[in-house]
Amino acid sequence: MAVDLEQVPGVTDDPVLMLILSGRAKDMDEAEELFLDESLNAILDLIASPLSNAELERHPLMTLLRSRGMRGREDSLL
Repeated sequence: MAVDLEQVPGVTDDPVLMLILSGRAKDMDEAEELFLDESLNAILDLIASPLSNAELERHPLMTLLRSRGMRGREDSLL
């Protein structure tokens, strides 16, 4: 039985998960990185917006960016 992904709440509204399901990314790490790369303009728009720092910190895109941004330092050999 085929499942129509267009009607699965929690799946089709998650752009990172959709990158995996569409075959554009092989795992969550790759999907998050691809999503952030494709969202650079949206990130810049958020930074330039009138949102307060607290509002920016709570925005899902900025939360993902911060969590991914720390991995480079945590995984480095230094």
